Amino acid sequence: MAIQPIDLQTLFVRLSTIGREQSAMKQAVVQAQTVAGEEIAQRSQDAGHTVHETEEVSEGPEQVNEDETGKNPRGRGETRKQEEEEEAGGDEEVFRDPDLGQNVDLSG
Repeated sequence: MAIQPIDLQTLFVRLSTIGREQSAMKQAVVQAQTVAGEEIAQRSQDAGHTVHETEEVSEGPEQVNEDETGKNPRGRGETRKQEEEEEAGGDEEVFRDPDLGQNVDLSG
């Protein structure tokens, strides 16, 4: 099927319009990416300059001794002292290495 001269006339007239449409479509993608990038940059800048209100902390697994209230707020010092006194009262002497379990070897 050959191209007729009337078809060529129609195509040549529309050639500039089609070129502008394709150029606009390419530029629209670039423009949309630019706008999205600017919005992301603005949001990250706003997030860096604002102070967010903290949420209430729910009680989690860190609550070990719920029945022992009113003692040391952290609860660590007294329980260690009690454990040491209980161990000292026993007949057996247990060797405890203070460095045991404290170091993690990440090299290999």
